[in-house]
Amino acid sequence: MKTSVPCPQCEVPITLDDFEAFSTPFTMKCPHCRVKLKETRVTPFLLLICALMIPLIIIFFCVLYPVVALYERFNGLVMFNKGNLHLKHSYNEFWKWFIKHSDDYFHLNEENLDAVFPTIEKQLLKINPALTFEFSADLIDGKREFIISADGNLDAFPAVEKLVLAAPVMENFKVVAFRQREETSDIQIGDVHLKPENMFFTYTRLDGLLDLEIFLKDADPNDDDCLTAAFILLDSIVGEYDLAVKVGDIEFRPYEESIFLKPISELPGLIGQINEKSSPV
Repeated sequence: MKTSVPCPQCEVPITLDDFEAFSTPFTMKCPHCRVKLKETRVTPFLLLICALMIPLIIIFFCVLYPVVALYERFNGLVMFNKGNLHLKHSYNEFWKWFIKHSDDYFHLNEENLDAVFPTIEKQLLKINPALTFEFSADLIDGKREFIISADGNLDAFPAVEKLVLAAPVMENFKVVAFRQREETSDIQIGDVHLKPENMFFTYTRLDGLLDLEIFLKDADPNDDDCLTAAFILLDSIVGEYDLAVKVGDIEFRPYEESIFLKPISELPGLIGQINEKSSPV
């Protein structure tokens, strides 16, 4: 008899202890990725059982609390062995909504950004709170790129991949999983002006990952704005997927002369030499 089931989104097991922590069997959230869940196979029978049990629970709660605990555990066993968990807001439902409003996102301009962006943020929140997005400023082969990102949050990577796999073919959009590598330029945040050519690195390889030391020239790695700029540049140079999956620890240090330092432009090629794990969509 099963005592756990995988979350249909993040695939981390939901245990009986997790189920007992739900306020009711009908308001369930994955304790790991926080996505809302619903059960479609045995819920009607549980509703009937609840209707019969509620008066007894109200009357005898104080003396029959152990019975309540056993009842919750029984519900969990029934759901885990006979039920079937689904996302409350499915990937297909998101794409049905997006197609209905796709013209708003194809014809983007500065005047409608404040109106349409919060709406799509709300829809992605229903899938996974960590999901974020970008649209390409320019059309590419007549299409606007719709980039769905986990913002580097590994726990949300399965949600990105499943949502992109569920995307229909659309005439005006190309759906892309994760922020991709791109040509980088200088970045300025506050008083910090950071150039890619002023970033160098050394590395150690451990368990298939690269631990990096990033050396910043003409910049203070202890400054918060400097660190933010450095992470943004690193994300652009490496790409969101590779940065999260193939890079381990990252330390930022002041620049110092050394024959072992490599320019940051060589990092993507080095990462490409790592044995491929599961590829992004």
